[in-house]
Amino acid sequence: MTDQLDLSLLAGISDPELRSSLERLGNALQDASARSEPETPSSAKIIQFPLFPESTRPVANDMARSALFSCVQGKDRVYIEDALLPSQDGIEIRFTGRQLNQDDHDLLMTLVFMAKNTPVGKWITVPAYAILTALGRQTGGLQYRELRADISRLAAGMVSIRNTKAKIEFIGHHLISKAAQHEISRHWVYRLDPDLRAFYGEMSHTMIDWEKRRALQGKDLARWLQLYLATHAKPFPVKTETLKELSGSRAKLLKNFRAQLRRALDDLVVNEDIKDWMIEMPADLVKVDRGTAITDSQRRHIGRK
Repeated sequence: MTDQLDLSLLAGISDPELRSSLERLGNALQDASARSEPETPSSAKIIQFPLFPESTRPVANDMARSALFSCVQGKDRVYIEDALLPSQDGIEIRFTGRQLNQDDHDLLMTLVFMAKNTPVGKWITVPAYAILTALGRQTGGLQYRELRADISRLAAGMVSIRNTKAKIEFIGHHLISKAAQHEISRHWVYRLDPDLRAFYGEMSHTMIDWEKRRALQGKDLARWLQLYLATHAKPFPVKTETLKELSGSRAKLLKNFRAQLRRALDDLVVNEDIKDWMIEMPADLVKVDRGTAITDSQRRHIGRK
């Protein structure tokens, strides 16, 4: 029996006609899934995302440590096909689709967060207004159209992720399995790929302070660095050139990127994501002191080491 629309998610909708219309939309998606997916035994164990704290958003470490969500601006996106993306050792990521950036990463983190009380693979119903508000965006017609394009991009892109150390594979999937919008109410009904759950285990994801995240809006390299550094309890020294590759930077010259990197690291200090930083020459090694900005799970990880 295929996953059904969680009707409890519609309980807050007072308009019975709208509630019925959204239910029909969810059932149509369910029927489409039933025709294309194998049946799941009714006795299957119910699996949910962790109960993320309200002031945070979850980031999958493997995604943050790669160029899957790059620091490019929306106007600079390109289409890539079966490309092996730069990533940290032990992680292999291939991607086909319109290039993803930090705005797309914020959207994915938000959609995963909104799915926290729903069994993985179930349909989630949420107003487009709620998504835009959570992202800190305005709620005009342009923003609704942009959100539709953003969700479509996440749903269309084909991703393969292999973590050879953690033995996690996410091969040939879409980050958003399926999505549809009720055109009148602008509610979204979406479903995340159940296999995404493996990337949100205790040691495979990191909680990001959402207020600090939103404070960096428009600073794309700083936003990429924020997530990359947050996923390391004790960031190891890394070459400037390596950060250029991992971030997906379009800077033509390394010296240009280095200047951008200095500004981004200063932004993180002001934002209290890190305590201090330096670039050690001539090795060109970037060293970062996160100070006390580590999570409880990262403290336990350090303790085990």
